[in-house]
Amino acid sequence: VSIIPLLFLLHASARALATTPYDTKLCLQTPHPERTPEESLQDLSLECQELGVSQFDVYGDFQSDAKESFLRKFEKEVADELGMEDAVFMPSGVMAQGIALLIHSRAGGKQRPMFACHHTSHLLLHEDEAYGELLNMEPLVISTEEKVAANGYSLPPLTYDDVEIALDSFLEGGMSPSDMVAALIVELPHREIGGKCTPWPDIMKIRNKCRKDGVKLHCDGARLFEASTWYGMNLADLVKPFDSVYISFYKGLGGLSGAMLLGDKGFCVEARKWLRRFGGNLYTLLPYVVSGWSGYKRYWKCRDGQMTFAQKREKLTRIIADMKADEDIANTVSFDPEVPEVNMIHGYLWSSPDQVNKAIAKVEDRHGIRVLKRVRPVGEATSAHLEGFKSMFELSIGEANGQIQDETFISAWSELAKELPNRRRTDV
Repeated sequence: VSIIPLLFLLHASARALATTPYDTKLCLQTPHPERTPEESLQDLSLECQELGVSQFDVYGDFQSDAKESFLRKFEKEVADELGMEDAVFMPSGVMAQGIALLIHSRAGGKQRPMFACHHTSHLLLHEDEAYGELLNMEPLVISTEEKVAANGYSLPPLTYDDVEIALDSFLEGGMSPSDMVAALIVELPHREIGGKCTPWPDIMKIRNKCRKDGVKLHCDGARLFEASTWYGMNLADLVKPFDSVYISFYKGLGGLSGAMLLGDKGFCVEARKWLRRFGGNLYTLLPYVVSGWSGYKRYWKCRDGQMTFAQKREKLTRIIADMKADEDIANTVSFDPEVPEVNMIHGYLWSSPDQVNKAIAKVEDRHGIRVLKRVRPVGEATSAHLEGFKSMFELSIGEANGQIQDETFISAWSELAKELPNRRRTDV
C-alpha cells in the first residue's frame, strides 16, 4: 500500500515546508510508483489472477484466437479500442516501428528507400541509425528548427505545410513522392519538444496529401493515450487517418516493457512474419503482456479509480500556472510549451546540471522532498542553449506524483529556486 496519501493527510499544508519534519522522502518528478523487482513480480502474479491468465503464450500464439489465448484476447481488446482490424504485441517500440517501415516500404511490390519524419523523431535521435543498418532506408527529415517561437527556443510540431514542402520537393526532380517515400511518421504527441501536438486540421490535410501522393501514414503513438486529452477524441477517431499505429505500454501505462503495432489484417499478417525474422517472437511474452495489459486496464480504463489522463493534464496545468505566478520560480525556470498540451512538459533552467543537483540535494536534506530526479544538460547546438539555458528536465504527472498536493510542488520549487545561482536573463 502506498504511504503517499497518508503522508499528505498528515502534512496537508506544504507551506509549512521549512519546519515540517517529513519522515518519508517524496519525488515530485516520479510519475509511477517505484517498485522493487520482487514487488513487481508479486504484482504480476496477482494480475494473472485478475486477468484470468492461467497458461503461457507460446511464440505469440499466432495460430490461436482471442477465445483460446490471453495474448490474442489482449491484442483484440486494444485493436477494438483503436478501431483497427488487428494488433500485434511486440517486445519494444524500436522493433515495432522498424517492422512498420519495412512493411510499408515493400507495399505494392516495389522497394521504397525512404521514410519521412520530424527532426525530433525517436528513430533519428535514439536508435543508433537502425533505419539504415537494419532496414536499409534513409530518412527524409522534416525540420521545424527554423520556426522557433518568439521566446527564442520553443519549436513547433509537424504541420501540413512542412509535409507539403518535403513531399513536393520530389516533383522538382521529375519524381513522384511514392517512388521514394514509403511512409510518413507523425508522432502524437512530440515528446522531444515538450508534448506538443500537430493540430487536427493539419493531420487531416496530411492524410489527404499522403493518400494523393501514395505515401503511407504511420502514427508514432508512444504516448497516444496522453495525446487523446489534447484532441478531446476517443482513440478510434484519433487514429482513423493512419494506416498503422504503434503504442507503448511502459510509458504512460507503467508496464515493464512492450509495445503493440496495429493496422489492417494484411498488415498484421506481415508484422507477425517480421516479428519472427527480427527475433522478437519470444517463446513467451507473458511477463510483458500481463504487465502491459494491467497498465492498460489500470491507467487507461481506470480500473482502480485512477486519475484519467485528462485529470493528470489538468493537474499539471494548474501546477505550471502556479509556478509561473511565483516570482522566484518564474525567474529560475521556463516551460515549453507555455501551457501543457498533455500531462507532460519540459522545463529549462539557467543553472548548470551540477548546480541544479546540488540545490536539489539541499532541499531534499532539509525537507525530505526531491524536486527533480533527472536533470539533463542542454545541447550546445540547440536554440535553448543559445537563449542561455544550461539544464532541462521533463515533468509528467502520473499515479505517484498525481497524489501530491499542488501546494507541495510550489513550496518545494520555491525552496529550490532560492538555492539556484542563475536566474532569468535581464538583458533581453
